[in-house]
Amino acid sequence: MDPKVLLEKVSALLWTLADDAAGSLADPLAGLQPLTGEGEPLQGRLLEPLTDLPDRQALLGLLQDMLGDVTDTGSVVRAHGWHRAPGSARGLALVLGETGSRAVLAVSPGPDGQGPTVDVVVSPGAALTRTVDGADWQVTADIRSEQTWNATYSPGSAPVAPMGTATITATRKGRLASGPENGPHVSTDGITVRLTATPGAAVEAALGVKDFQVAVLPAALATFLGDGGGTATEKTDIEIYASRVDGLRFKEGGLRLQRPVSMSLPGVTTRRFVVDLDHDESGLVLRPSISALAKPPVLPLSASLDGLGLQVPVSLLPDRIGIDPTLLDAAFPTGMGIGLELGAVGGSGAITERGTPGGGAYAGVLDIDLGIVKVQAFGLLQLPVDGRQLSFLVLLGAEFGYPGIQLGFGFALDAVGGLVGLNRRVDENRLRGLVLDGNADRILFPGNAVARADEIAGSLEACFPVARDRFVVGPMVRITWGGRIVSLSAAVVMDLPEPVRALLVGRLLIAVPDPVVPLIRLQANVFGKIDPAVPSVELLATLTGSWIVGTPISGECYLLFRGGRDAAFVLSAGGFHPRYVRPPGVPALRRLSMELGSPVLRLRAEAYLALTSNSLQFGAQLSLDATIAECGVEGHLGLDALFVWEPTLSFAVHVYASVAVLAFGERLASVGLDFTLEGPAPWHAFGTGSISILFWDVSLDFDESWGDARAVASSVEDVLPLLRQALERPDAWTAERPVAQRSGLRFTDEANTALAKGDVAQPDATFRLSQRIVPLETTVHRFHRVGVPAQKWQLTPVDRMSGAPLSTFGPVTERFVPGEFFALTDEQQLTSNAFEDLPSGVRLAGDDVRPGERHLVDDSYETGYKVEAGWFTSFSEPDNGKRLPGTGAFTLESFARPVGAAERADRWRAAQRPIGTTRVEIRT
Repeated sequence: MDPKVLLEKVSALLWTLADDAAGSLADPLAGLQPLTGEGEPLQGRLLEPLTDLPDRQALLGLLQDMLGDVTDTGSVVRAHGWHRAPGSARGLALVLGETGSRAVLAVSPGPDGQGPTVDVVVSPGAALTRTVDGADWQVTADIRSEQTWNATYSPGSAPVAPMGTATITATRKGRLASGPENGPHVSTDGITVRLTATPGAAVEAALGVKDFQVAVLPAALATFLGDGGGTATEKTDIEIYASRVDGLRFKEGGLRLQRPVSMSLPGVTTRRFVVDLDHDESGLVLRPSISALAKPPVLPLSASLDGLGLQVPVSLLPDRIGIDPTLLDAAFPTGMGIGLELGAVGGSGAITERGTPGGGAYAGVLDIDLGIVKVQAFGLLQLPVDGRQLSFLVLLGAEFGYPGIQLGFGFALDAVGGLVGLNRRVDENRLRGLVLDGNADRILFPGNAVARADEIAGSLEACFPVARDRFVVGPMVRITWGGRIVSLSAAVVMDLPEPVRALLVGRLLIAVPDPVVPLIRLQANVFGKIDPAVPSVELLATLTGSWIVGTPISGECYLLFRGGRDAAFVLSAGGFHPRYVRPPGVPALRRLSMELGSPVLRLRAEAYLALTSNSLQFGAQLSLDATIAECGVEGHLGLDALFVWEPTLSFAVHVYASVAVLAFGERLASVGLDFTLEGPAPWHAFGTGSISILFWDVSLDFDESWGDARAVASSVEDVLPLLRQALERPDAWTAERPVAQRSGLRFTDEANTALAKGDVAQPDATFRLSQRIVPLETTVHRFHRVGVPAQKWQLTPVDRMSGAPLSTFGPVTERFVPGEFFALTDEQQLTSNAFEDLPSGVRLAGDDVRPGERHLVDDSYETGYKVEAGWFTSFSEPDNGKRLPGTGAFTLESFARPVGAAERADRWRAAQRPIGTTRVEIRT
């Protein structure tokens, strides 16, 4: 919770408390008259002193405990009546000082639901310092103002800057304790409340608790852990501040206070003492807790406890202010762990609470070493609390001792495991980030699971959030080669049900000659995705924590196969050409790089290689920095190459280089070259070169071309034979049935064979004619990546006998590579889509096909009719539920209503129809 939100919650309770206190004094205030002789703004507003102040209200009782009898004539602070404006309700005023030099704090009850109004009035030139020293409390007030200080406050009002200074301090004397002495309890040696107001600054209140001490261990647990020590924490001081600017918070600035406080029990180590600040419907809540590690002296056990503590409510209610011992409650630990040490066999486990206390979220870890196999398990559980969905996630792993289970050829099975989640899904972005940041081992067989429980739980919660009606399953395996030289850990994580996604998480480690002291260490983290709905296959690998003989290396590799409307093929190691526009979803990649560093010489090499459906790209850059105190030599050399096919193989290579001599950060001399070579046939070279020595600069630009363009021989006749052959293929003609017309009828084996061969078609089928040789109805300038004269092809189906054109309907498209059929510039080759949907054929309308002859179909064995009321229109209805006599035939179906379902049944009873022949004319 935010400290400002907490202040709003607590302030609402304090306003209600003050309003109730002022409203309870209606009767004592009724007969009081205004005091005379008071100056502005007290004249007519300050009433006579109260002669009786009932203490049945909690705030009024606390006021008299702190200030004594404020109705006594000798009291330092006197209680008066207050009437802030004509028509308003009368309130209570606490007055310090005498006539002419007063400081007044007044509270007036407000209308229902609006809260009270607080007035602060200090006489000009007032300098008041007073102390009330009672049996339990000591209150000191120091109030000064050079001018009239008149300010009004109410719930939700804008802040009013103080016009003087005021410091009011109240200290509770003596030791205070709540709870049983020999059980869980809290105690303090003093409480101080301070209110400070200064011109130009926000009003601030502070609560100080001196020597705060907590006993959270029950006597039985303390006895188990050891004798001779105390069960309470060491004493510590706590300070809580409140202001409009920073909210309600501890002095350190937040809602949690941590102290390195220990307990004096043998075998117990206190790791953390925490006090959390919160609220409930009745007031503030303090939650002191400890985290400790215990090792009983007589048992081979170790135990850890997190969040073992108390819940200490501080009530702010009209009938109760302060800590109520009856509401003091022990808080169940947020985490527990236990370890067993029995020589060769050992293990440990822990359970921790996650998220909001009482939210029903838990994480558990188990790590057992049985010698020949080491078993680890990690689980997340969300109980159905406060409307939350029940869900869990379990991560299991079994690691075999060295050298593992031998598989042959130097390979060995080192570990197996899996991931199972109910009402959980995969957050692809978070899982990708986890893997590519080098943290795949938090999922793939994590080591030191108990010690790393917090980070593993956090990663699993982020990567596999709660999701209703989804589940996650992922088998895992780890395989080694050459002993421990190569280790591959991989998991295939399935996110089910629809839409189904398969994610690949992997970690490859190569360590030569040994993982303990490697000279070469290559670590690649792999993230992949298989999405059948698109379809697409994607793999991304990144090098992290890798080096070769102390030289760090890094970079990323990427592979993408994607179909659908945004079809693309991308293979890259280290990134792309600077001019290349990445397809949607393709990430920017880090260059493959190696860096040599020393105090004198720094050398960095970068490279990339990319292959797409549009281009081949590669490049490299070498950077040198040999400087000391900004004196020395620096330079770089690089190239970027792009290969395309327009109309034949062509390329463009950009080369750049420079070297400079520096003296104290200033350039003494430099040489630079930047040029591009394009070719072949014709060749084109252009660029610039420069030389600089001190204040003398020379540059040369050049642009040269040579050679003749290569003639390209092509003819339109090359397309026609291939197009004819494609249309003659059986797979170019397809009988399709609309999905909406599907029927539950079952066919005989003979009928299925005829349908599969294309000898017959179902009655409601349409016919699709498509090819992939050349786009139709579209002007093309290339064919098979060779330039051709501009041309357009189209198909016209005609009747076999009469030659009359047949009507067609609906578009038919296929995926074509634009670079194979259209003249594209280099820029278009780099930026256009890898595939485009272009016309490829036609659909024949239903009336273009002649059905077969009608014949009788005996459907009496599996088909019966249940008659609904009002079905028959021309003669009497049979009894509902009886079978209709006779055998189904076209001539007997005239009784059926002409609705869609009856028409469909009528058509299905017809014979399968032979597919007729249709002539296709190809036109250019």
